[in-house]
Amino acid sequence: MSIYNALYGRDGHGVGPNEPEKKGFARFCQMFGRDLGQLLGTNLMVCILCLPAALGVSLGVTLFSLPLTVVLSAATGLLVGIDGLLLAECCLRSLQNDPSQWLPRAKQSIAAHWKSACAVGAVGTLLLGLLCFVSAFLFEAAAQQGYYPGLAVLVFLALDFLILAVGGTLCMAALPLEGSGHLSFPALLRRVGRLLLSAPGRCIAAGVVMLAGIGGMILLFPVSVFWAVLFGFWLPGLAAMQTLFPVLRQEYGVQVRTIPRPAAPEKPLTAQEQKKRSRANWWYYNWGIVTVAAMVIVGVAYVAHGLLTTVDPDYTVAVVTAEALPDEAVQRLQTALADYAEDANGDGAVIVQVNNYTWSADAALTDMNGQMAGATQMNTDLANGESKIWILEDPDGFEQAYGALSEKLGAEWQTKLMPWSDLPALSALELGSYNTAADGSQTVDIQSRFAGYSVAVFDASDALWQALNS
Repeated sequence: MSIYNALYGRDGHGVGPNEPEKKGFARFCQMFGRDLGQLLGTNLMVCILCLPAALGVSLGVTLFSLPLTVVLSAATGLLVGIDGLLLAECCLRSLQNDPSQWLPRAKQSIAAHWKSACAVGAVGTLLLGLLCFVSAFLFEAAAQQGYYPGLAVLVFLALDFLILAVGGTLCMAALPLEGSGHLSFPALLRRVGRLLLSAPGRCIAAGVVMLAGIGGMILLFPVSVFWAVLFGFWLPGLAAMQTLFPVLRQEYGVQVRTIPRPAAPEKPLTAQEQKKRSRANWWYYNWGIVTVAAMVIVGVAYVAHGLLTTVDPDYTVAVVTAEALPDEAVQRLQTALADYAEDANGDGAVIVQVNNYTWSADAALTDMNGQMAGATQMNTDLANGESKIWILEDPDGFEQAYGALSEKLGAEWQTKLMPWSDLPALSALELGSYNTAADGSQTVDIQSRFAGYSVAVFDASDALWQALNS
């Protein structure tokens, strides 16, 4: 017996024969509770089939190779098209109250629509890969010049991603419709245009939901991996298809099956049986809401616990290097500096936070992802004035790119830089060494690495700096 029949085929739910169809969030929770098994199964298949595309597009963009990005995006996009078909088919069948087994139904859908799905996936992933490539190129070119794209460029890129999300969502919704098994690409685009003209607001809203769900998951990678496997695709997909479903019913006559109603009892129920029936009825319709509410409460409690138990640093020091320092070296520097510091914020703990930004004026010395991440983090640090002490491997390149040294230290900033080796407190720190080979045969003395660096102090009144000079 299927999960659907187990829930809907037994007596005791107390569903009246004229019970109206649920709407909005109540309808979403009803599908969540009833079809959770098939939604999770579909989500897992989508994750597996999306992995080649994620790796392929990332590889092409990371290597800054346009031909490689085009080839890998188009090739792996064939699987992405199958993903979209499976996701849309599962969500739409749930909206139709279809009681059939989801795995055989998915196989039938792939057999009927794979040509159209692969074409849509290849084109969509190719456009996504090109858009990611252009975005990465703009950010990298701007970083080389010491600035970042303006608001107009960012809005343009955001609109491009939104248009792609809306188009992809509408193609997903139109693919599994009856009679579209061997639908040509132009015919599919006409169906998409018909949906967009019928209800532009709902179509854009569905695209925004998909963009927010999947885009947020990508931005939070790798933290979002666990979420992606369980909820990452079906959650925004189901919400987007529910948003579009009234348009599909109106334009293409998509039917919704009537939920089987339990037969009336042969004899009147006792008061105890009636209470039991009422409780079963309430739980039947609300267990999804209770589950979602419990998940939200747990998530809020987790975030609140992290915020309340996190100890803020007393001082922040920035270290800008072309090659990232090992965590061991950063930790040793933090510990050594903390010996000079005092509890500045009165929380009972002395913490010096060392932020190692991987950045170089010569992009060939570092990887693109580290360069972009380091540049973004440094901009935030400089804008907020978090770090008062900056330890720089290449101060000339740092000044040329950001102009922060002349801004903070004046036109004669070069004369105000202090070599690490000329500062007794820093050059005398016991920092040890770290291994550069797995067998421990090669080590680097941390003090030796810092010996050629320069120190810039943006605020000479900083308590940590005063302690280091006392």
